[in-house]
Amino acid sequence: MSEAASILAEQFDDIEQQHEAAKLGMWIFLATEVLFFGGLFLAYTVYRYLNPDIFAAASRHTEVILGGANTAILLFSSTSWRLPSAPRNSAGALT
Repeated sequence: MSEAASILAEQFDDIEQQHEAAKLGMWIFLATEVLFFGGLFLAYTVYRYLNPDIFAAASRHTEVILGGANTAILLFSSTSWRLPSAPRNSAGALT
């Protein structure tokens, strides 16, 4: 185990308890994200079902080229942000 992974915070009795608390915290975080975004998608679905004419009118004003360019920029920027710090092997390839 590395030195950083073996540092025990004072509120825990041992490393195993600290690890279990970290796992529980991550599961709670993921559950809250699922609930939050599930609520957003449900609200969108309900509003779209109740007002199909408004969504149809709005879709005629969608700029497909601008939306596609925006999506490409977001995907490229999020990918390029991570690549410089990604772990590499001795040949320089991503691991």
